[in-house]
Amino acid sequence: MDAATDSCSDAHRPAHGERLRRLAAVARARRDRRPVRQPPLAGRSARSSDEKPIASAPSGNAPLILLGEVRTCLVPDSTALGRDMLEELLALIPGRRMRWRERPTTLATSPTTAVGVDCQLATRPGGGVRAVGTVATNALVFGGRVLQSSVHTTVVPAEASNRQTWSHYLTRVGVMEVISRVTAATGAELANTFLAAGEQPDGTLDLASISQRLLARIRMDMRLDQHPPMQTRTARLRWAARIADVPQPMLTFQLQDELVRTVLVTVRDESELAVAHRFCEELALHDWLLTVADSVVEEADLYPPSSPESAELIAPLITHLAHLWMPGAHAPAPLRGLWKQLDHEPGFTREWQARVGQLRDRMSVAILAAMRPSAINTPD
Repeated sequence: MDAATDSCSDAHRPAHGERLRRLAAVARARRDRRPVRQPPLAGRSARSSDEKPIASAPSGNAPLILLGEVRTCLVPDSTALGRDMLEELLALIPGRRMRWRERPTTLATSPTTAVGVDCQLATRPGGGVRAVGTVATNALVFGGRVLQSSVHTTVVPAEASNRQTWSHYLTRVGVMEVISRVTAATGAELANTFLAAGEQPDGTLDLASISQRLLARIRMDMRLDQHPPMQTRTARLRWAARIADVPQPMLTFQLQDELVRTVLVTVRDESELAVAHRFCEELALHDWLLTVADSVVEEADLYPPSSPESAELIAPLITHLAHLWMPGAHAPAPLRGLWKQLDHEPGFTREWQARVGQLRDRMSVAILAAMRPSAINTPD
């Protein structure tokens, strides 16, 4: 029997009053040293005994990284699509209408759809970053001529280590929750590995496949006549955006091959991160225009400058695409300054002006060459 119990039994022994007082003092001291159990904080549920804590990001539940991919191609139709046609083509969700901008060039954006994913994220070998959530997808048409499929997802630390039901994830479109361990270096590691990755192994987040499916769905629509005014290829822009302590938004742009580019965008806060995908969509458009112009120059070089074949290659670009070059026209205001970086290095606008000027000169030479015989044969 311990001392506390002895003190209770000795309460009926007046002869031992002094001993009783000493034992009571010891019991009070022990009771005062016991920790007091506090109620859980307001708005936070108590953790069950079988739930394992997870390491959170350095800034709590702030986004770790934003990952995305944009595919750009020419609309497979002989004419520029008008608003009524685009309303039908981009009706990806029944009952929801597309978003439309008229100035300075038209831009049609489909309703956002969600694709559920439960997979590993590309990381270093043995990293083991598992995330569950949704990827946001959109189809866009610029100027009735250029089609894009854009997909992106924001990676955040999960609030609990156990996997939730799909109803939880479907309420957060375009968000993936990491349910494995997160460290301070996880965001930068995910960005670097995602941008450097080629074909994704099975079980790893594959934004390329999601983007390709959406693009194929639009391109194969029966309302398109499949007779574009020129032949072009599809370009890919794989991008990542993250928050860092920088004085202004910054980017790193790289050419991986003839049709694949990677971009890392660094922003200052979550408000800029939330609109990074819009800047990347506009960047993908202008990079594709440059790619098409380079391709036309290469093909036109196979023929004499004054030949009809050269003019036939150049005319569709000048007629249908040249007017779409407007850097910053649809970019979000906080990120328009990134175009100054691109115009300084690698010099997007300078290259475009040089290419289009070269093609216009060739068209003029071809027209003059075609007019010369008729001018010579014209009677006085």
